[in-house]
Amino acid sequence: MDPDPGRRDVLVRLLAEVPVDAVAHLQEVGELVRAKPPNVIMVASELAGQAVPGSNPWLPIDPPQSVVKVVIARAGEGLATAYLASGFHAVLYDPLTRVEIDRVLRLAEEILRRTSDAERRRARRAEALRQLEVEILTLADLTSNWLTRALEFVRRLLDLPALALWELVETTDQLRCLGAIGLPEQYLVEAERSSVGRARAIVDALLESPLQPIELHPESADPRLITPPEARQELGLRQAVAVPYREAGRLRGFISFYFSEQEPFDKEELPVYDAVAGILATALAISRARRQLVASQRMLSELVAGLQVGVIVSGMDGTVRLANHAAARMLGVTHAQLVGASLPTMFRARSELPWDSWRQLAPGMVAETVIVQVSSIDRRFRELECRVQAIELPDAAGEQWHPCLQFLLEDVTLERRRLLELELLQDLTRMVTDHRDLDAAFRMVAERLQQDFGFALVGLAVLSQDRQRFIGQTIRAPGEVSFNEWLTSRGVTGRALRENRSQLVLDVRADPDYFAPLPGFAAESEIVVLLRRWGEPIGVLNIESAPGHRLDEEDLRLAENVAVHLELLMEQVELTDRLSRQALTDPLTGLANRRALVDRLQQVTRDRRVHRAVVLLIDFDGFKRLNDERGHLFGDAVLQQVADRLARLIRPDDLLARYAGDEFAVVLAEIDLGEAVEVAERLRRAVAREPFVHEGTAVSLTISIGIAAYPDDGATPDELIRAADDAMYRAKRQGGNRVALARDNPSPEPRDEALGG
Repeated sequence: MDPDPGRRDVLVRLLAEVPVDAVAHLQEVGELVRAKPPNVIMVASELAGQAVPGSNPWLPIDPPQSVVKVVIARAGEGLATAYLASGFHAVLYDPLTRVEIDRVLRLAEEILRRTSDAERRRARRAEALRQLEVEILTLADLTSNWLTRALEFVRRLLDLPALALWELVETTDQLRCLGAIGLPEQYLVEAERSSVGRARAIVDALLESPLQPIELHPESADPRLITPPEARQELGLRQAVAVPYREAGRLRGFISFYFSEQEPFDKEELPVYDAVAGILATALAISRARRQLVASQRMLSELVAGLQVGVIVSGMDGTVRLANHAAARMLGVTHAQLVGASLPTMFRARSELPWDSWRQLAPGMVAETVIVQVSSIDRRFRELECRVQAIELPDAAGEQWHPCLQFLLEDVTLERRRLLELELLQDLTRMVTDHRDLDAAFRMVAERLQQDFGFALVGLAVLSQDRQRFIGQTIRAPGEVSFNEWLTSRGVTGRALRENRSQLVLDVRADPDYFAPLPGFAAESEIVVLLRRWGEPIGVLNIESAPGHRLDEEDLRLAENVAVHLELLMEQVELTDRLSRQALTDPLTGLANRRALVDRLQQVTRDRRVHRAVVLLIDFDGFKRLNDERGHLFGDAVLQQVADRLARLIRPDDLLARYAGDEFAVVLAEIDLGEAVEVAERLRRAVAREPFVHEGTAVSLTISIGIAAYPDDGATPDELIRAADDAMYRAKRQGGNRVALARDNPSPEPRDEALGG
């Protein structure tokens, strides 16, 4: 039903594959519907009204209850929720599209397939929630008083007498009502007052209890109730269901749905209530972000409120006819230099401007606003918001009118800078929270500082352990990475370290300490900010600009803020590394532990570049007797000495690990069996040759060593350790203080100089 013949023809064409009765006159509709009730009725919004919630939508006819009713609205005519809450099943907007019509037809099939009124109602509500979500989120982004309207839409859609949105205030342990529909003010006040000191307990009770509605009558003793009996006396409501909502994974509160005697809670409707809670949680997050952004924009607007708008009028060839002093100041020239000059040459922009498209504008047309980055007279970059409109002006004689371009320039440097800085610091904060690696964070920082703020070079360096050198990397636009190292006595970085404070060098050519970080690199200004740990310098953040771009105090403040976030990230990375090392380190000896041993063997056996390796398994002869006689503390001290002695006898790339109580293991990569036997004999002799002394008591020890070779004696960590273990026990059975091979032939009897044989 549509009085617009053009739109009606489009609709019939889009529905060519569906049986449709095209109706030309409104008076024919009633007879058609009575003679053959359709499955779907589509009616233009001009012919449809909005009924009260819970009743049928107002239509110029009275179709059966089972008919799927769709309203066709004009673009921008209003919110779909008003129609959906009044009983329409779906809303289509002009101009119509095949995709949206197909979606409506699928919805109709779904609804008609349902056998009960309740099932059809749930299907209709599911479609309504899909459109409701878009519009509630739009409301939350556009207006501050969105919540009341959103709750009213939900109440009408779900046909509920009342609902309320509650927020858990962690600091005071109470509930705060963010918005409510259908509940008296006194009830809300009592609920907030009664929740003080027990809000968390109330929320926990809601989360832990089975899904049963809360009985609201005055005699109810349900522990989830948040109001005294007298506050519920006059409500006239029977039940309530509380559905929690979260924001960024954190529990923020719950939404209460209230039910009357006539329409009690239906557990089958729970997915609908859960979806509503999710929609409102997302809208709350959007609304909070919008308020923060508005507050930030208001603060930044105040910073530039005193600046005048620049005005320039040029011919279509770019020759400046008129200009004010504010425009000249923004472009970094004098007023006399600007008037009569070619405007494209005055715009010393960092990126190409759309002059050709501006020249194509017809009088009265306005081009899309662009942000122009220009170099001002004081060699600083400025962000200018440029609005261009085509106009006509008469010539000097007033006889002929000529097309011109009018430029309105507004200096938005600080405003855009604050917003870009806020985005950068938010991303850095997220990296700190997510435990991202330092290299990724620095690359992101360098790219953003170069792209958004025009810096030519960004460097990050840390102090060496002896604090004599800086070791770091430099990223030069566009993305060239260089690794470098220099003495802390050199450059502006060295001066920052000596003076223990940040450095801002306006003109590096006049600074005797400055040196170019890269061959052929020319700079205008430099900023050096110290990175600290516990108040002590640990590195520097270095920023340099290209000739013609002079850095200032705002750039220094930005660099210091970035440095603070990098310090936090470095501390986080160090903590993560320390925990990882602890997980792979034996706390008694400081050697690798059993897990680290298995990890190394897995690397060896999986790396195709490793062709051979050897595992030595070491066990003390009679160490249990030492523990029994001297005690475990004495034994631990001896094990520490043994670990130190063994560690001095192996290569830096080899792994020495404490395998178990008094057992050690060594992994030797890329070594043949004969060389491995020599290493084992050297270790055995080192232990036996000289006693270990603790608290004045000398103890002589010997060890037995089993050797297994990869891949001959085993292809997996378990196989290698088992083979070495068997060989080690064979050495012990043969009297100890010897080396045994995993293969069948045992090693020859050793000659031990320490024992004289």
